Amino acid sequence: MSDLINDYWTKTPPDIQRNWDDLYAKQRKNRMQDCIDDYLQDDAVEARRVYEEILSCVDDVRQYHKDQYDKANELYNLLLGNRNPFPPE
Repeated sequence: MSDLINDYWTKTPPDIQRNWDDLYAKQRKNRMQDCIDDYLQDDAVEARRVYEEILSCVDDVRQYHKDQYDKANELYNLLLGNRNPFPPE
């Protein structure tokens, strides 16, 4: 017969972070599946439109990160003292 109190205090705790990571990965895949299903089940939407809208979404993300990268570079240069005394308005 096991000692429940001893087992409680000596048992290795579960890896909670890994469990959350796995759960999030499944939820993320389910969200993407829901979007794909929404497009494919709409008779008015052709495959080409799905393709073009996915490309558009990826391009939006690329542009967002490019803008943030450019802004960070501008700040970096300002912090290094590289500034234009007559900035464009």
